[in-house]
Amino acid sequence: MKRVFRIEFKRGFYSAGFYVSIFLIVAAGVIGAGNVVEYILNVGLLEGEIRFIAAIYQAISSEAFTFVLPIACTLAMSASYLEDLQSGILHYIVVRTTKKRYCWSKILNCALFGGLVIAIAVLLLLVIFFVAFPPNYEETQYFKTQNMRYLPYFLQRLIVLCLNGSFFSLLGGTIAAFTNNKYMAYAAPFIFYYVISTLLDAYHADLYLINPKEWLMVRYSKPILVFVILAAVNVIVTICYSKIMERRCKNE
Repeated sequence: MKRVFRIEFKRGFYSAGFYVSIFLIVAAGVIGAGNVVEYILNVGLLEGEIRFIAAIYQAISSEAFTFVLPIACTLAMSASYLEDLQSGILHYIVVRTTKKRYCWSKILNCALFGGLVIAIAVLLLLVIFFVAFPPNYEETQYFKTQNMRYLPYFLQRLIVLCLNGSFFSLLGGTIAAFTNNKYMAYAAPFIFYYVISTLLDAYHADLYLINPKEWLMVRYSKPILVFVILAAVNVIVTICYSKIMERRCKNE
């Protein structure tokens, strides 16, 4: 299990999709923080605010960021199983391991890379805004006294985003395997997010707990409820993905 997991991890790490996804998320974050950045450059912030933290908060909560995320987090590993199947490589891989180990290594790496690309992109955004707006003396002193105000929210936001990333990545892989179309690995999560969130926002705004946009933005719900929902949907889509792969492996 460890050996096949390491092989799949290296495959995802060296894939072009891994780096393209990070670039897309970072670019979306910079664009999403545009208003705050412009305000900082022209006016500055009120006393008690820290410029780079204000910028990163705006970036990871912007519409541009959440719009790109369901697509970007699928680029590294969501289509890898179907690529193995369609290219015929799967037959050679399962000779060196069991089908069960192969399937679970795919699932674990798919979920891992879905969250990893977001974590790396957010940390890069943090570095970019820190370099662009290095804290002055007043900001440094304020952060020392108020760091517990910022750190828990940032960590909470990062965990939520990573759980969303793993969910969308697994969802893409599941639908691609079910439809036998690798392009659905990239398109299906975005379609799911955009269609469901748009319809619920327009006609059933009170059903925000089942709205994928709420899972990303956490606008009205308690964070603990969002954590539970994301954990549940990750488990559900993991089970579905494993069953589809096991059935396909048996028939190949």
